[in-house]
Amino acid sequence: MKGSMQRVRAVIDGDQPDRTPLYDLLRNDAVLSHFAGETLSLENAPEVVFRAYEPAVDATRPAVRLPGEEKTVTLPDGRKQRHLRWTVWTEPVRYPDPEAYARAKRDLLEQADFTWGPDQDRQIADFLADVDTHRHRLGEVYFLPAAGSVSLGGLYMEIGLEMFSYVLADYPDLINDLLEYQTRFIVGWIEHLPPDHGLHGVTVFDDIAYKTGPFLSPTWFERNYLPRLALVMDAYHARGIKVQFHSDGNLMPILDGLVDAGIDGLNPLEVLAGMDAGEIHRRHPHLFLTGGIDVSQLLPYGTPAQIRDAVHRAIDAAEGRIMIGSSTELNNEVPLRNYLALREAVLA
Repeated sequence: MKGSMQRVRAVIDGDQPDRTPLYDLLRNDAVLSHFAGETLSLENAPEVVFRAYEPAVDATRPAVRLPGEEKTVTLPDGRKQRHLRWTVWTEPVRYPDPEAYARAKRDLLEQADFTWGPDQDRQIADFLADVDTHRHRLGEVYFLPAAGSVSLGGLYMEIGLEMFSYVLADYPDLINDLLEYQTRFIVGWIEHLPPDHGLHGVTVFDDIAYKTGPFLSPTWFERNYLPRLALVMDAYHARGIKVQFHSDGNLMPILDGLVDAGIDGLNPLEVLAGMDAGEIHRRHPHLFLTGGIDVSQLLPYGTPAQIRDAVHRAIDAAEGRIMIGSSTELNNEVPLRNYLALREAVLA
């Protein structure tokens, strides 16, 4: 939409935009078909998906995914990978026991080499080229690319939360060392971005909470996670890059720590987990917010009037420091009429 770039930059930079931006990740056949002006199919998806974004939203985040064939494949290591139309589920890596995992990761840490070289430069060049490709294909839509962070989520998602819990109980120092390794790597990566990197804002992903609260104690986060997150945020800020932190779930018990660590924005505000835009804004008025409209119940099953009311309340509560969108991604459960109601409430 006309003015999207300036509109989104204003919110991220703490200024007032001409209107509240629309922000979402579109994985909804009806919405994509409507805004592209053509029925979405597997064959035309590479064109239709990207064409739909510019008239539909002002901003988005990764991954701008294409629909895929539904199938189950077996990976070389024997794990099953299930492909659905809009997502992919991969079985966790299997270790016989926590001790086997610990041995493998100790070997990894012993071989760690933080010497920067041509391979790492190529990784950065490939990342920036991918960002440029998305920007070109999205047109006026502001793109918040995925960038690295401490990545606690990466550790538990590799092996599953149950096995991770056993490893953390039996080998807490190992988990700490892996977090240190990941932090040191990403800080070095940020420091080696070229002077003309062109990144104004990025998204860092780390799903670290249930609906009831963080999946580890606030004390654990204060000791092991937040100081490392602060190092990463400092590195981004030193390069002039604003950071949106993404985690589902209820982050309220550690919200102050996340803000103290230096995050600039918060996504996706899972409403039914207790993430209230008004309360967050009152506590941290400088923080920009994205999302905030419940996609688990309200957007799929609510009325257009209920959705318009929720949009107006969120905008008023955040006093302009919000980009309105679903509380994670706009999936196929959301009827077209309900997304149009959300959009019209913002544009009115």
